[in-house]
Amino acid sequence: MDYLIRQMGYVVMTNPDPEESAEDLSEIVGLKVTEKNESGIYMSSNDRRCEIAYLRGEKTGAIAVGLEAMDAASVDEIARRAKADGLAIVDDKPLIAGVERAVRIATPFGPVIEIHTPVERNQPLRHIGTGSVPTRLEHVNLRVTDALGFQDFMTGTLAMKLSDRTANNELAWYRAFDGYHHTIAAGLGDGRMHHYAFDAFSMEDLIHIADTLVIKNRSLLWGPGRHGAGDNIFTYYRDPNGCAVETSVGMARIDCDPLYEPRVWSLEPESGLRNLWQLAPPPAAFGEAGIPFL
Repeated sequence: MDYLIRQMGYVVMTNPDPEESAEDLSEIVGLKVTEKNESGIYMSSNDRRCEIAYLRGEKTGAIAVGLEAMDAASVDEIARRAKADGLAIVDDKPLIAGVERAVRIATPFGPVIEIHTPVERNQPLRHIGTGSVPTRLEHVNLRVTDALGFQDFMTGTLAMKLSDRTANNELAWYRAFDGYHHTIAAGLGDGRMHHYAFDAFSMEDLIHIADTLVIKNRSLLWGPGRHGAGDNIFTYYRDPNGCAVETSVGMARIDCDPLYEPRVWSLEPESGLRNLWQLAPPPAAFGEAGIPFL
């Protein structure tokens, strides 16, 4: 099956104080503000116009997770598949300015996914700022009400590929055309966005984030550690909205896509699925993180 999704797109969130959220993400992780108006704030870590959007609204939550399609024809094909599958199409207009085509799908499993044509690349590739200044928005982790149903949506409607899963499909990781181990990860839950993640340059960037949190009288939510699924070194903290933010180094890439076979992991700590460096479950506060889809 040919890929329809090229790579991670954007995350669009809403809350009453987008300025606070943007300032926090800028100071800790290092994203730059690319646009700001009465409706909200766009942020990016590279030449894209937007990777994170904080829109102004009465409630706090996620509006949609964006996935960048191969082209406009891929957006149309996914829209056709979604309609054939009886899925709810929320809108066919992009949430983000500078995007030509999009289709927003309200999945029956909780998350809202926006499939869109490439985000405009109109920013300098590098910038001077606080935080670790990552390379890109790496992936999003979701909680879904039906793991197997969501897997059918990801591998069928969206034509993404399964990279790893747990024995009973409680957790699963899905990749796009760019070959990174996962663009979307999903676990059983109440349909919320658990965390969004950035790809850092080095371990020193993760150290800088931890030190910055201390200065702000905060601390890491979990980490540092190394995930079994994905092989990336990670840290997490909690943003002002309650969502976890991951920064990681060294996510695996699938170098021979046709020959790759998804690995099957045990949920037992001894398997190293969640953390190869510390064979213990993540802290309870980690599991509690996340924001609802609105």
